[in-house]
Amino acid sequence: MTTPETETVLRRRWWGRAVLWAVLVVASIVLTGLALERTFSLMVGPGPEQLRVGRLLMLGGVVASLAAAIWSHFRRHRFWITACVAAPAVVVGGVTLLMPGSLLPQMVGAVALPAAFAGLLGGVLGRGSGNRG
Repeated sequence: MTTPETETVLRRRWWGRAVLWAVLVVASIVLTGLALERTFSLMVGPGPEQLRVGRLLMLGGVVASLAAAIWSHFRRHRFWITACVAAPAVVVGGVTLLMPGSLLPQMVGAVALPAAFAGLLGGVLGRGSGNRG
């Protein structure tokens, strides 16, 4: 049996973890977006230094996205939330790895980054952990 004080402590602990998870998801979105911006090229390709920085940012975005997806799974979020949070790592990171010189990473990023934001909203606005269904 839980007392009101215990419920308050558990709710505060859940919100603290939810905020840390949300910061990790936002970091993955921002890092991936910056990487896509740095590696974007139409007529004249980006310089070697800009490509190096863009690839490092992409690596950071992929790692943050995968970490947020694994954490989302352990927080027992619904599957769609975990899949949306993993989208920047799987889709954008995978396409960047397979076709680094094309515009395809930017095109799939236009879908994957809003999907990650939708997963962020679903994870934060959901009713605590254990909302799998």
